[in-house]
Parts: sequence; structure tokens; C-alpha cells
Amino acid sequence: MSMENQIRWQIVRRICKWVLRIVGVLVALIFLILFIFSVQANRRESKTGSEVAPTTGKFVHASDLEIFIQEDGPAFGQPVLLIHGTGAWSEIWRETMSVLAENGFHVIAIDVPPFGYSEKPNGSESYSRENQAKRIIGVLDALNIEKAIFVGHSVGSRPTIEVALEAPDRVQKLILVDPALGFAQNEALFQQNDPSWMISALFEIRPLRKAILATYGTNPLFTKKLFKSFVSNINAVTDERVNMLQQPLVVQNTTNAYGDWLQYLTVEKDTSLASDFSNFKKLKMPVFLIWGSTDTVTPLWQGEALKKLIPNSELTVIDDVGHIPYIENTLKFNEILIKYLKVQR
Repeated sequence: MSMENQIRWQIVRRICKWVLRIVGVLVALIFLILFIFSVQANRRESKTGSEVAPTTGKFVHASDLEIFIQEDGPAFGQPVLLIHGTGAWSEIWRETMSVLAENGFHVIAIDVPPFGYSEKPNGSESYSRENQAKRIIGVLDALNIEKAIFVGHSVGSRPTIEVALEAPDRVQKLILVDPALGFAQNEALFQQNDPSWMISALFEIRPLRKAILATYGTNPLFTKKLFKSFVSNINAVTDERVNMLQQPLVVQNTTNAYGDWLQYLTVEKDTSLASDFSNFKKLKMPVFLIWGSTDTVTPLWQGEALKKLIPNSELTVIDDVGHIPYIENTLKFNEILIKYLKVQR
């Protein structure tokens, strides 16, 4: 080898060594950050739900768990059940609850596991649509309510529709707000779980899964950023609402339960009635769809596709609103919701 080539080779080797060192340092730094936030999550999640749940609600035994609920309005008013979406809890409906109560409805907002203050079971199968549907029905049973109007938002619409298909006699009306029902790739279908090997492998390594969620998913430092990613109207992301979403993050087992829930949502095989969209044609109760025109999580074309799938359904679009209409334009959303609730169908 010539002297010139030897020099070049030495330079290349030195560069490779420095690159490897830099990569090694970055990897070590990433794992250190994951470890620190994982430890912080363990320390933060030190309270039971019953210890820290607000006094504005109560726990009821529903199917297999203790579920936290909040109620408003006259006890003998027409029951309306509110079911929230990802990362939220019953308090996110507060403004809508108040307006419905003023209009004479008996409003029940529930904390859907693993969110809020409800009991958090272990294992991904615990969060199947079928099990979540049983808990929702269990709430009605605990309150001696035979039939209710159901309002499901985002991923909360999955068990909501499951109830409507499994126990249609319990659902007077079905109102879906920007429902997240599948992983859409194009306008021809709502694709069900088809995870990459990397995603599947991630969920198999539970300590790593927990560390990542503790760093970003359940870390109060990122609540506001995550919240903003769901809305178009950034003004809806107030400090008060961010603080509200952070409050239940002190409940024991939150990060682990989020991981189990997310595993079922993204990886597990879903065989529920609601996972087969051809079953939507069997929905006989009145179905109303409310959608934000600028929703990027569940784009408007999904609402238009659902309207075609569900017989005699109606779709109303709220302009300049993203994935959470009831906080982005509360007045307009409540106006539309009350109109739907009072429709004689």
C-alpha cells in the first residue's frame, strides 16, 4: 500500500472512531434520559385513584373495575353518557356537561381506562373494545339506567360503537365526534392493525416501552405539546386545560397501563364487532356525526365515508376546528349537540 493510501486509510479510521464515539455518547445520553424520566414516573405515580380523585365525582363498580364518573343535571333527566378520547378524562367535558344539565339532561361523563382515575388493569387484552364496552354498560347498570344517549369522541368511539352493536337496546341515540376507528391509509378503507416489526418488537420489550412512554406520553413536560397536536384552534390549549389533563398522571400504574392500552390499540388483533365496518350497516338507532373541518387526526373524508356506511346517519361539520370540537369551538359544538339530542327520531 502506498504512503498516500496509508494516510487516507488512517484518516478514514480516525473519522470512523470519532463517529462511533459520538453515536455511542448519543445512545448513552438517550438511555440516560429514558432512565431518568422512568424513575420520575415511578415517583410521580404514587397515589391510588380514590386518594386523589376530585370530590365532584364518584366510583362505581362496572363489570370488572372501579370506574370514576362525574354527573350533572337532574337525576330523572334523559341520560346522556359522554365518553372521552385519548389522554383525556371526564373533566374535559365540563363545559358541555354544564350546558346539557341546564337543558334538563342527566349527564354522566366517565373515565375510560387507562385514563383518568378509574382502576387500571394489567395486560393489553384488558383494553379490548369488548372489555371496554362491558365496563360502559356496567356504568349504566350501576346507575340503574336502562337506556341512554351515547356521545363518543375519538378513540372513545370504538367501545361506544361496540356497545351499540352488542347491546343496541341500551343506546337511544349514537353521537360520534371525530371518531378514530382505524388507521386510515386512503379513502377506500379504515385500515386495521398492521404494525411493522419494529413497533411489534418495541411492545415486546416492556421496560423500553415504559421508558419511552414515561419520557413523552405521561410526562407532564410534554402534555401541552401533545395536546396542541390534536387541535387546530391553539387558543383552546389553555393553561387550565393543560393542568386538568395533568392531574390524573399521579395515579399508580398510569404509564404501564398506557403501554398496555397502546399495545392493544396498535399491535393486537382486533376481532370486535366494531372492528368490522360492514357491521355499521346494522346500526338502527339514530346516528349523528360531528366533525371538525380541519381535523388532521381523523380527516373529514372519514366522516363522509362513515355517513355512507351507516344508514340514515347525519353529518355536521364545524368549520376551522380540529380533532376536539367541544373545546375548540365550545359554543358551536354545544349548539349542534343539543339540537341532535332534541331531534325526535
